[in-house]
Amino acid sequence: MVKLFRFIGLISQSIFIQFAHLFGLVAFVIAAAVGYLRLPSWLVPVLAVVFGVVADKFIDESAVSAILEKAASANQRGGFLILVYFVITAFGYVSGAYGRHYYGKASSGQMNVAAVGKNKKK
Repeated sequence: MVKLFRFIGLISQSIFIQFAHLFGLVAFVIAAAVGYLRLPSWLVPVLAVVFGVVADKFIDESAVSAILEKAASANQRGGFLILVYFVITAFGYVSGAYGRHYYGKASSGQMNVAAVGKNKKK
């Protein structure tokens, strides 16, 4: 159980590093757009692999890696970054889908309130 909590802590620290580097934020926003546009959910692991490989091969994280040394050393493993970006894109996809759902409810709810008339007294 302790190892599970440590692993979750390591993933959360790594997500923080990715968001501090802003490449994680880009991945989150793109995944949220995919969820908002109702694209298939099998795109989440595809996006995770693409962002994980790009972050591993092309993004230099030395500027923000001094924040958390343990998570920074774990980020140098490509498989771990794919897992981190899977979590980021999954949350982005779900938040985009919920955003579309609640945006539709809010706009239809406003129309119903405006359509209700006041009772006239005679």
